[in-house]
Amino acid sequence: MGPGPMNHPDRHLVRRVQARDREAVGRELSAYLAHIGEALDPAGLDHDIAHWEVEYDGVSGVLLVVESPEGDIVGTAGVRRLGPGIGEIKRMWVRPAHQGLGLGHRLIDGCLAEARALGFQVIRLDTERQMEAALHLYRSRGFREIPDYNGNARAQVWMELTLGGGVHDGDLNGVGSPEEGG
Repeated sequence: MGPGPMNHPDRHLVRRVQARDREAVGRELSAYLAHIGEALDPAGLDHDIAHWEVEYDGVSGVLLVVESPEGDIVGTAGVRRLGPGIGEIKRMWVRPAHQGLGLGHRLIDGCLAEARALGFQVIRLDTERQMEAALHLYRSRGFREIPDYNGNARAQVWMELTLGGGVHDGDLNGVGSPEEGG
């Protein structure tokens, strides 16, 4: 079993998805696609959304959710296996009304902890260049730009981080930089 829930003084909880979250996760992943202006492509780029319970089963990948103090799911982030020792962060999303609280920092740190628990030595991600706050967040954790590794037509930026000792290792409670990303 991977790292436990990450509670925080702002009372949002970052935790692994549970069966009871099924409807809320579907809603949030749809909201994520709407936010980036894309339609669901269940057979292609979005197979992980269409089949998230298989893709993020806790063995080959993990889906984290952000639960608001009221008990609503208001964000997601997934870590999945790409190949031996290589993982990928996908679907990092925090509802706009909940941004600015450091939840992006907590999500990325949770993803990195889960990636280590899954045995990944390298973690990759892709994003759009317009996601400036997210790019800042990823760079603050040591991600560097790399060439396209997955052919994602929606992405303009591909990044990678070699996992190991680092300033943010073990930073699961959101202590760190005050900037918001995600």
